Amino acid sequence: MASSRNDWIIIGISGVTCGGKTSLANQLKDTLTPVHVFHQDKYFYPDDSPKHVRCEGLEHNNYDILGALDMETMLADINMTIKGQDRAHLTRTEPGENKFSVLGKRFLIAEGFTVLNYKPIMDMCDFRYYFVLEFGECVLRRSYRLYDPPDIAGYFEQCVWPEHIKYRAEIERDSRVHIIDGTQRDAYDIVMNELRANYK
Repeated sequence: MASSRNDWIIIGISGVTCGGKTSLANQLKDTLTPVHVFHQDKYFYPDDSPKHVRCEGLEHNNYDILGALDMETMLADINMTIKGQDRAHLTRTEPGENKFSVLGKRFLIAEGFTVLNYKPIMDMCDFRYYFVLEFGECVLRRSYRLYDPPDIAGYFEQCVWPEHIKYRAEIERDSRVHIIDGTQRDAYDIVMNELRANYK
């Protein structure tokens, strides 16, 4: 069924690695209806793509920059969904009990570590949330995660954290973005309270 941008409420969730982005997106997926969820991680170029940039002095691609992702395809997929031309790989949920809905509207969630640093997606969002952590907490959380390909010695300190600080500084200059402390457990409540306040 064809639709237009006015039929959608778009939520952008971005920020530091291991900050809580995917957990929040999944909580919202279980609450909002109907909802479509896009995870930026699905748009990384293949490991052997010539588009990747190597980390200086390390035998490892820099996966923590926008250039490591096919953001044009992500944007195209989002726009096709907005127009009502769904793609099979999208996560969708339909009406059910205890769901939050807005008459005549559908929800779209774009989630990923730099999704709000990509201006076309940033500008289309109605709500924007960015997770932050301090260095020590981020290192600790990252140590429990397994990546493919796995982190190598020095990758976090040389690439992951410096790139995050660069992208975070860009986000913090934009007053449209709600900064969320990833050590707190109130992200879901923050988003739902804003939605309820705007769509009573």
